[in-house]
Amino acid sequence: MPLTPNENDVILGRGKLISAHPGNVRFRTIVSGKKETYNQSTDIKAKRKIAISVIEEIESLNPPGRFLIDTSGEKVSRFDEGLWVSVEREKAIEKALHRLREKKTAKNNEQPKDARHEDSKSNEKPINCKSSSTSRTTTREVISATGTGQISQPKTFDQKLLERKRSKSPNNEGKTEIILPIRGDPFGEGKSAPTNSYPTCSCQDNSCNSESSNSFIKPTQTLEHNLSMQFNPPLNSTTENISLIDDNSFDVELDAFISRQLNNDFDVHKQEKLTLDQWIDRSRPKGDSDLMNYIRSALLIALKLTDCLIRSKSIAKDDSHSIDIIPLEAIKTANVIITMAKGDSANEGQTITGFALDQKCNTTTVDCQKYDLEPKHPGQKILSVDFSTPACAYPSLGSASSCLMALGGIMYELFSKGDRFELGSMTLNTRSVNELRLSFDEQSDDGSIPSGQRSKKSTPCPGDDRFAHLIMRLGNIGIPHPVINLVENLLNSSLGEFSGDDVYRSLDDVRVDLQLMIDDPSRYLDSSIIEVNQTLSISDEMYGREEEIARLRDAYNRFCDGVCNGALILGEGGVGKSTFAMNSKKFTIAANGYFVSGKFDRDATRPFMVIGDVFNSMCDLFAADIQSIEQERKMAEALTKSLGRDAFLIANIVPNLSNLMPLYTSCESSSFDAASRTRYLLLTLLDTLSKLSKSITILLDDLQWIDPASLTFCRALFQSTKSNKNVFLVLCSRESEVQTQDKSEVHDWLQSLSGSTLETIHLTNLNPEDVNNLVSDSLRTWPRLTRSLSAILHGKSLGNPFFLRQTMEMLCRGGYLHYSLGERKWKWDLDEISDLRLDDNVVSLLTREMTKLPDELLVGLKAASCIGYCIPQTVVDILSKHLEMDLFGVLTSLVQRSYLAGVGSALYRFTHDRIYQAAYELMSEKQRREDHMKFGLAICSYVLDNCENNYDMMFVGVNQINRGGPEVLADSCRRVMISQLNLNAGKRALLLTDFSSALSFFGHGIKFLNPDHWDVKYHLTLNLFTAAAESACALSDAALVQSFTDVVLAHSRNLDDRLPAVYFTVKSLKESRNLRLCIDCASEVLKQLGEDVSVVFNTPSKESIESLNNLLLRKMTDDSVIALGHCTQRRAEFVMRLYHELNYVYYVFDQTRLLAISLRMVSLTFEIGLTDTSSLAFANYGVELIARGYLIGSRLGTVALKLAENSKYISYVIAAVKQYNLWVIEPLHAIAESHLVGFYSGKRVGDEFSSSLNFCLHLSTSFHCGKNLIQIKNSLSEYIVQLLENSQQWFLPQSAMLYWLIVELIEGPNFDLTEHNPLILNENGVMLFAASARHLELDIFIDGCKLMRSFLFRRDMTSCDGVLDRVVNATCQLRPTMIIAVFFEGLISFVMARQTAENNEWAIKGEIALAYMKRWESSKWNFKNKINLLEAEKMHFLGNFDLASQFYLQAVESSEKHKFLHELAICLELQGLFFQVRNLREKALTSLNRSVRCYKDWGANAVAERVEQYI
Repeated sequence: MPLTPNENDVILGRGKLISAHPGNVRFRTIVSGKKETYNQSTDIKAKRKIAISVIEEIESLNPPGRFLIDTSGEKVSRFDEGLWVSVEREKAIEKALHRLREKKTAKNNEQPKDARHEDSKSNEKPINCKSSSTSRTTTREVISATGTGQISQPKTFDQKLLERKRSKSPNNEGKTEIILPIRGDPFGEGKSAPTNSYPTCSCQDNSCNSESSNSFIKPTQTLEHNLSMQFNPPLNSTTENISLIDDNSFDVELDAFISRQLNNDFDVHKQEKLTLDQWIDRSRPKGDSDLMNYIRSALLIALKLTDCLIRSKSIAKDDSHSIDIIPLEAIKTANVIITMAKGDSANEGQTITGFALDQKCNTTTVDCQKYDLEPKHPGQKILSVDFSTPACAYPSLGSASSCLMALGGIMYELFSKGDRFELGSMTLNTRSVNELRLSFDEQSDDGSIPSGQRSKKSTPCPGDDRFAHLIMRLGNIGIPHPVINLVENLLNSSLGEFSGDDVYRSLDDVRVDLQLMIDDPSRYLDSSIIEVNQTLSISDEMYGREEEIARLRDAYNRFCDGVCNGALILGEGGVGKSTFAMNSKKFTIAANGYFVSGKFDRDATRPFMVIGDVFNSMCDLFAADIQSIEQERKMAEALTKSLGRDAFLIANIVPNLSNLMPLYTSCESSSFDAASRTRYLLLTLLDTLSKLSKSITILLDDLQWIDPASLTFCRALFQSTKSNKNVFLVLCSRESEVQTQDKSEVHDWLQSLSGSTLETIHLTNLNPEDVNNLVSDSLRTWPRLTRSLSAILHGKSLGNPFFLRQTMEMLCRGGYLHYSLGERKWKWDLDEISDLRLDDNVVSLLTREMTKLPDELLVGLKAASCIGYCIPQTVVDILSKHLEMDLFGVLTSLVQRSYLAGVGSALYRFTHDRIYQAAYELMSEKQRREDHMKFGLAICSYVLDNCENNYDMMFVGVNQINRGGPEVLADSCRRVMISQLNLNAGKRALLLTDFSSALSFFGHGIKFLNPDHWDVKYHLTLNLFTAAAESACALSDAALVQSFTDVVLAHSRNLDDRLPAVYFTVKSLKESRNLRLCIDCASEVLKQLGEDVSVVFNTPSKESIESLNNLLLRKMTDDSVIALGHCTQRRAEFVMRLYHELNYVYYVFDQTRLLAISLRMVSLTFEIGLTDTSSLAFANYGVELIARGYLIGSRLGTVALKLAENSKYISYVIAAVKQYNLWVIEPLHAIAESHLVGFYSGKRVGDEFSSSLNFCLHLSTSFHCGKNLIQIKNSLSEYIVQLLENSQQWFLPQSAMLYWLIVELIEGPNFDLTEHNPLILNENGVMLFAASARHLELDIFIDGCKLMRSFLFRRDMTSCDGVLDRVVNATCQLRPTMIIAVFFEGLISFVMARQTAENNEWAIKGEIALAYMKRWESSKWNFKNKINLLEAEKMHFLGNFDLASQFYLQAVESSEKHKFLHELAICLELQGLFFQVRNLREKALTSLNRSVRCYKDWGANAVAERVEQYI
């Protein structure tokens, strides 16, 4: 996972940025301190230990240091830009050993600064300047070097440029000049800067020139260092570059730069100056193999020359008579001076940096090795290119076109390898270079050429023949056509209004085109290799998405830091969401993670298809990375531990899981909990895999087509990523599609994700500039030439990338865009394209273009669209035989036309869903239905004959038949066969937990039935309707269940056939909380099954209870109950299941009936044997017995747990037995942990209700055990959010009430709860819900929280509603929280009794509470301390201080022993107050101080502050 470097990390790599990192500086310091010991050692192992000690010292820092390396492959200018990973320890040791082995060098940069300066002065010698051989540059200009002598030397433009700055600075006399790279000099040309550090030239004869010697000492430095690290020039800068020189801030920066340069070892003798002719002679290629290297080096020189002229124009703009401009007569090959680096320094630089075209960046770095931009001469690197200008007070002027033509002449000689360019009789106008335009002034505001300047076609200029022989010469020697075109357009710029549209009109245009050839040679330079049948190749790059890509990269970096879970990418169709999202794959691979993706489509052929494919791919990736048997064993062990035998249940969805672990056959759950169980197992699989090694990125695309089952899973997946920090989730969806009514659920969910831990990124259409970049790249034509065409295309496509690409392809096929082999470039007619009427939407455009395809391709395209978005290879083989055509060849042709894409060797898919939609709309509704039916029958026949268990193919075939519909099939036998196929497909979908698909299959199966189906095909019809009712029940659609059940009741032949449908009706009514109707329906069925409902639903007599208890106590042991045989009577099992549903209903509706129902279920179990609901019977009956004081209930609870061990009801049994039964004999701390086990057990079996119930009970029980309040509050907050998201309202009131109580205990009773967390239900909302629910247990829990709050804050104690009467006299199921509520009411009663001595009502309530608490005295762990404290308070009230003191002490000791921290604090507080009343000051202070500490340890800071007031 990518890391963020800290100050102690050691960065591996080169460059000053890395060298200056604090961690690297510290590393070198540590190494220096150990070098002497290392050098003295002769033992290899000892030396290695020294290196290891260096590593350990780095790792012991705070924060610990690491050895990091950048894996992004890109040059970084800041440490937060790269993808940093920790290197292996062995590599870190090698790094330390390498540093320890390094010898001290004698380089200047290792000497102290003062020593260097002294050394420079002591060794100072005059530079001997001698005359050189005759140069083509004969003009001279006198400049001042030392203030005392005159040196005659040609002055370059850059020297003059810096001289202007020096002339404005005071105290610059007598200073030697040093040439340094500065801003506006992106290619390393020298600039003058003052310094006192270098000697002056002693030559006084004015004979030195630029080739023999140089009074300006020019230190060599790598271009990468000079440019990338020091002075990155602004983009597209002209005058801005010059203005920076006059900025005060630049002086400081320049002085600092000079200081840095002086610290390096520079040597003027490592430079060499050449004329352009000399460079051409030296670099001339010896053969065709060297030609391209020569051309690319020449391009760099051409770019530097163009920059010189642009900078000259910038100065001339301010002062047209300045001597610093380059006059027209100086723009000659003879005046071009090239400064080369030679020797070792030439190999230091690895990059060439220039102005960037990208507006977002400061520079563009070109890889020299990749593009081979330098000539293959050892030790030669171009440092600068400049003009040597003659001294002239009034420089000659020239027109803009003449200057461009003059530049073209130089470039002709450059690229022709020395062939002279003679102007002949041409006369150049004399106007200043400052009239050269740096932009296309003739363009209108929208970027298009005014109508008066638009030619009907981009044609050669009329004056081409004037330079035809020159252009032909370039072509004959093999110069690429783009370069020839550039030279030609420069030369033709002198033709004025006859020059055509392609010629250059500004130097900036020339510079942009040169930069494009350097930066992207494969597109703009090497495009000279032209095939005869040239076709349009539209670029697939991302345009205009730099900011969005940066946000996605930042999201991934934050994910690596643990603060982001993924990204949500939204946009309209065709904006490139899928392509953009694939950037996450690049980031993941760079971070050495796993990447898997899935794409939903509107006609999914297989239930849970996309989710299954994602997990299958994930398993394949992990399996491929297993390198040893030991790794395989550990993987299998981890998965077996987390999934167990239940892994078999997801094998239908993830068959590739068998590659990672063994799969064992297991009993499958019913469909009611299979979906939740499957979700849990899949998420557990993901969690386990993500923790084993690498992080995982999951991309789910086209969520607008997601099916309901997958949507439910994606909700759970997103929730899991909040806790699983190893999964980066990327979701893509089309915004307009999810805003429709049938997609409202998807839309609401995506809306809820905004502002979450997902980074939301909206993609929009491209702007005109981005469109022009796309068009320019696709046509391999300069952007300046495509701008007008792009403006038209942008208007027609609105900048939609997909629409734009399709429009360009349509124009190409229609001949509006065509490639000219003669001119070797793309041509177009702007007027024709502008007048062309296009369709308003891309689907219509595509449909119209598809009609022009050959008949065979059109048939294949229609057939493919009928199958769906994806077309399996097997289906292609089947349809080839059915259609009697080579469908494989046809689809291959469609792939070549970009309508389809091949995915491996087994699948085709449409390249875009708009293409799929357009192809489908080629057919009429009738033709579609007929083709669907024909294709479906062919596929199903193949499946039945050859691969009956190939469920994927079965789904494809059945879906095709269903899309055809029963109206197009009259054959009754085939209709019956199709109904049976739908039944089989639906059952398979149930196994995959896709209930929506299952219901669809069953519904279509019913539609295909013949009119007499109940008579002729009774069992098939009954199974379809019953299965449909089951699926509708799983989807909680009670009305639909009722409709299917009504049909079954009307046509079924016996009661047994009706029972399943009736059961689904009862269950659906219960889930929809239509409780009264549920009771009536269940009661009616029970009567038909022979149950005496009038007896069962009445309160059982005491005799019947005693009789059953005696049976259990005397005749049945626990083992004998567990050993009862299993029930074999179908109706009896059905009765037990109905009673179980009624038990839930009456728990909510009327708890007085629960004893009778549970008693009947236990009795029935002894009569018929064990069923899957027997564990529930014993659990519920035990709970009812405990509530009535029968301690045998705890034994029944233990039996229930044993029976439920391998049952899907395990979570429910744990909740019922632990919370309502075994608290009598087990500590509450153990009960809390058991509920956590019940929570995970419910997740495992898919019992969401019982799982959520267990977690709610875990939190409330932990609270009453005195667990830390902060931890409970945080868990409650997350739990409540999940309840709201999952619409589980039943557990919300008590969770919210407990949450607010904890917040008040921490913050105080006056804390503004509304502002704290507005999402959580406030107390008023809780009270309203409780009033509407009218549930005794909920009422007592809420009032118990109020009592506890009143006592702990000593406020509103008289106004609280008591729970004593309701708990003591109620026969409802009993929970520990109810008894604890009685405990706090007892404390309040005794406190109030002491304060109001004349009122004995409070004392009586206290006595009743104490008496009730003593009923549970046998549970010493849980209630002994509470009883002792109430006894102490009673004795305190009665004035029996000796007994009170003893009971206080016993209460303190018991609370401390049994780990009830909060109750220990209460006991100590009351004990301290008792001592205070008795004037035992020291004991009171001791108890109260301990109480404060305990309250704080508990987390109740507000209560601790209240107690401190007593102190």
